[in-house]
Amino acid sequence: MTVILNAIIPVALVVLIGVVLIKWRLVRTEFFEDLSKVVFKAFVPVFLFVNVYETGLEDIGTTLFAYFTPVLIVFVILALTMSHRVALTSTFSNNVLVGIPVILSVTGQKGLVISLAVISGHSLILFSTFFLFSTRVNVTPLKFKAALAIFSNPVILGVVLGLLFNLFEIPIPQQLFTPLEMVSDAALPLALIILGSSLASLGTLSRSVITKTALATSIKLLLIPVVVFSFGYWVMGLSETHLLSLTILAACPTGISVMPFVEAVETDRKIAHNTIALSTLLSVITIPITIWLVQTLH
Repeated sequence: MTVILNAIIPVALVVLIGVVLIKWRLVRTEFFEDLSKVVFKAFVPVFLFVNVYETGLEDIGTTLFAYFTPVLIVFVILALTMSHRVALTSTFSNNVLVGIPVILSVTGQKGLVISLAVISGHSLILFSTFFLFSTRVNVTPLKFKAALAIFSNPVILGVVLGLLFNLFEIPIPQQLFTPLEMVSDAALPLALIILGSSLASLGTLSRSVITKTALATSIKLLLIPVVVFSFGYWVMGLSETHLLSLTILAACPTGISVMPFVEAVETDRKIAHNTIALSTLLSVITIPITIWLVQTLH
């Protein structure tokens, strides 16, 4: 547990910087809104490009199958028994903002390669599944626009370009690669500070949907990690690093990217907003416990 805390505490302290800046009113919320756009449209894609370019994506087929098979099973069950909007809220992880920093701290570069493989297909696979169930209901222009945005998502473009440059062994001059590395090194600290500012700015939970919020949060933070771990351990026989990386990704809180897809129904929109807030707060506790359990059981 000491090793886990040594990995998690530095990440938490950087997140705390964002919380302090907002709570002490040292920086306005509007500043972080603009900074967030810059970081996620430039810094994070460059980070992904540099790392995929340097390492490639090993065992991408195995990784995608091991992660998305159990996740999609849960998605389908929730979509059939509740709604496809709740299903998306309960299965879509904040892998970039939360997953990558934690995985880098716990498993290092090898775990990062595994997480990048999942990130490369995360939005495309889950949002495509969402739209398969949306064919029975009204597809609004906002959801259609959000779907098209998947293919121009800077995060996905960063991974794809990095993979293409790696596969075709396209050389990058050192004079160009050095500034790319400098931007890459700044990406995660800035992303964590932005996460802290988001936590400090979270509104109150909607009491009218608190029961469904608790259910969606429990599925996201508890059930999804359990099914991913079980499938990876008992069915796939993954190595400890591979299994730990996938389980950490599964244990991440709900990502804010789900919001444009759930706006059609007010109740589901409230559930998504509540779940993003509650799962992000509780993940500070559940992720370290998840890591400890995986390392103990494996």
